[in-house]
Order: sequence, then structure tokens, then C-alpha cells
Amino acid sequence: MGKRKHSTDSGDESDDSCKRLKKQVRFGEVTIYHFPRKQGFVSVPSSGGTTLGMARKHVLIEKIQVNFEVDGVTIGDRKPFAPVAQKARKTILKTAGVRRILKKEEQDCAQLRLSRIICGCSCGDICYPQTCECILSGIACQVDYGRFPCSCQANGCQNNHGRKQYNPSVVEKHYFETFSRLRGQTTSKTVLHYVGVA
Repeated sequence: MGKRKHSTDSGDESDDSCKRLKKQVRFGEVTIYHFPRKQGFVSVPSSGGTTLGMARKHVLIEKIQVNFEVDGVTIGDRKPFAPVAQKARKTILKTAGVRRILKKEEQDCAQLRLSRIICGCSCGDICYPQTCECILSGIACQVDYGRFPCSCQANGCQNNHGRKQYNPSVVEKHYFETFSRLRGQTTSKTVLHYVGVA
């Protein structure tokens, strides 16, 4: 793509870079919808079963003007999402006026957590098409950490559907670049993907 020069440019690259305008995202009026807090039934926490949700219908609409500019976001600036303990979730719901917290959600979440543990293939180092649970189910093998949920090795997996391996550095990079874009910085485009043997 060609570069547009200002009529007074002398052709000096460093001079030209100083004259480039900074890209900015501007917001005008922002509409905020407020929803009452309720028991969620939509997620599976790592422990317990009382999840946080919101009502289907909002109770308040607020319009505000947003005018801010963000310079120089570094990886240390971000605040990671921390899990909320079950006791704290119950307190949040009770403070919001939820009178009865249903125990069934806790039982459902426990069953879902168990089903997530009992998954993947148990092939060991090598996947064989005749015995691999993933191949027989028509899905790719997947390794999130260590040898879970699939126990096969990258060089021994014979799954023709592929083998996906979680890469925390790719996720971290995607997280940082997404939040940088949301804060008004431009970064190079990243495609989030699993790495492993096809």
C-alpha cells in the first residue's frame, strides 16, 4: 500500500513518521442496562454450585458520556479475573435479595465437573484407530495440561481427526491483545489456535 505524503515532505522517513496521526477510538453516549442479580444456572464453577446470573429483563437504563484516552498499556496493567468463592457468591446473591438458593444447581455442577474429568482417550503413548475412544467418537484428541484429558503423546497420536494441545502462551497473548484493543491500542492481529500435530 502506498504512503500519502504531505505537500511539505522532504522525503525523510523519520520526519514522515512524526507527522502521522495517532489512531483513536471515540465514544459518545453509552447506554448501560442494569439487571437484577439472580442465581445463574449457566456456568460451572471450579467448586460448589451457586452461580451468579442476572434476570432476563433490565430494571434501569442509564445513559452516560464516555470521554477517555488510553496511552501505553503494559501487561502488568491488566487485572486478571479471579474466581469468586462459593460462600462469597451466596453472600452476593443474598445481598441482592435472592431469598432461596436452589441446591439442585450444586448437584448439577458436581455432575458436570465429573463428566469433564471422565473424558479423552486412555490410549497411553500411542493412539490406535481400533481402540482410541476419540477416534471411535469421530473427534480430535485434546491435551489441556500434562496428559489430560487425552493421554497420548504428540508423536504417537494416530488420530486422523487431529490432536489439539493447549498452549498457555497463545492464550496469554490473545488475552493481552484483546484487552489492548479494547483500551484503544492497536496491535497486530492474532488468531487463537491450538498447536499440535494434525
